[in-house]
Amino acid sequence: MLSLTDLKNILGRKVKDLSNVEKQIMESDAGYDGVIALIQTKNVETAVILEHNDVGEFSIRPGGLEKASQSIWVMKMVGDKKDRGTAQRECKQLMKKIISLFVKHEKDDCLKGWEWGSIPYGIRNAGANYTGYEFTLRFTEDIDLSYHE
Repeated sequence: MLSLTDLKNILGRKVKDLSNVEKQIMESDAGYDGVIALIQTKNVETAVILEHNDVGEFSIRPGGLEKASQSIWVMKMVGDKKDRGTAQRECKQLMKKIISLFVKHEKDDCLKGWEWGSIPYGIRNAGANYTGYEFTLRFTEDIDLSYHE
């Protein structure tokens, strides 16, 4: 699973829309509502938000398997001067760039178990000021679920 540090390291200085990594790449551990509240308190043109994984699934097999997902939001500020459609197209392009960087780094420890064959995404709005896309990364990890005394 990705941490905020991992995300900053992968994207840092490789994405022109993210010139201030410390300010523009952030995380939320409060789910959908937390992401909406967080983005509304920031004053950045473009933001990438890592959402903590709060839901997963255990599969029982000899040993065990854990499946989890993690969402990343790519958002742009809209206002009187920019229409939502343009901002959404820009966010979709940025989302593709981020995914391509993940593919390039798919052997890094932070992306271990990433199922990169399929990545669901959808448009998100954060109030009147932000719009963009959320995409979801799925991870599978072999774990030990055997009973030990």
